[in-house]
Amino acid sequence: MTGIFYEHIIEGAAQRQISIPSALETARKMGYEALECDLWRLEKRNETKKLFDDTGFKVVSIYNTYDFPHEPAQSAREKYLPHLETAAFFGAKKVLCVPGFIEASDSGNDCMKYTAERLNEMCAAAEKYNITVTVEDYDDIKSPCCKTSQIKFLLDNVPGLMFTFDTGNFAYCLEEAAEACELFFSRIAHVHLKDRLRSNKELPNGKADLSGENMYPCPVDTGYIGIEGLVKKLTEKGYKGDYTIEHFGAEDQPRTMEISIKNLPF
Repeated sequence: MTGIFYEHIIEGAAQRQISIPSALETARKMGYEALECDLWRLEKRNETKKLFDDTGFKVVSIYNTYDFPHEPAQSAREKYLPHLETAAFFGAKKVLCVPGFIEASDSGNDCMKYTAERLNEMCAAAEKYNITVTVEDYDDIKSPCCKTSQIKFLLDNVPGLMFTFDTGNFAYCLEEAAEACELFFSRIAHVHLKDRLRSNKELPNGKADLSGENMYPCPVDTGYIGIEGLVKKLTEKGYKGDYTIEHFGAEDQPRTMEISIKNLPF
């Protein structure tokens, strides 16, 4: 299925000054079938599920941010169990865990170890719900899953963990998405289709990569990431899973959504 972030729908509704149900209906007409949702947006479960059902959307993944580098097991469990229960309620088969952040004053090795321990516990709990726990290549140098080496450590040490492959985030740490696709393909359970744009002039919502050069949000396959080649590689290697289009910070979310789905190379 091809999905979109629910946050883009909500932001687009505000930009167009229309209701969220109307924005969902418009997105469905564009061809979007699924939503990826922030956990806190789903607090009104029955009301929100009816909204999604009425507009023809499935929830494909739900994400939430934790503090696994520092959090004791019981505290973490009290937070991830509602995450898993909500995913089960909405019929989502995947959850995306943003594990938290490692501060400069922390022991990096200890934080990676604690993160792996909490993820192992979360994966074990997720088995009860038949839900897959994933992490993504997160574009923040403080993240314990920012660089390829960190992702490899977590996947090697958490057998039940799977990977959400974000096509645009390896660019943040100056690594090649195609190489990461080869390395982690057997653990890819979900894909975020994110492109990045370079510009000689300053645009809104830029994010500096580790070289200090700004990257900007843009529709799929209009930037420098090489989305078409990455999708071709995934397809050739046998990926048959879901895709979520992502462009946080786009100035015009509805227009960006429309261009993105038209540009999909499948």
